Amino acid sequence: MLAYLTAMQFLRRNRFLLFVLAVLVFSDVMVLRQFIANESAHFERREDFILLHDMGKDVPAARLYQRLIQELPNLSEATLVSDFERTGMLVDSAKLGKDDLVWKYYVSVKNEMRQRSERRLVGALQEAAPQ
Repeated sequence: MLAYLTAMQFLRRNRFLLFVLAVLVFSDVMVLRQFIANESAHFERREDFILLHDMGKDVPAARLYQRLIQELPNLSEATLVSDFERTGMLVDSAKLGKDDLVWKYYVSVKNEMRQRSERRLVGALQEAAPQ
């Protein structure tokens, strides 16, 4: 009985702090859930694009291509690497298909990765420079 009363007093005294902590935990969970959902949606979009392209459905594939290109600057490094590897398996490096949407997406991902690495290199050089 005493433990129950002590617990109730603790809850009454700290109810605002506990409420804030509950809201923070809930917010963290929702942010993680949204991040995972966005990443899954991107992977699905990429696979749908590849499937449509392989089936010869050029108009829907072109729409998905445009959407994927618009997402490139906001993608994480891991997602970029995944896209690069996935499309790299499909691209024939012997024949450069300038009209091939998968090849164009592969090159766009490669360019985005190069730009990010150059920015990172400049930052690393500035950080390592003697002052």
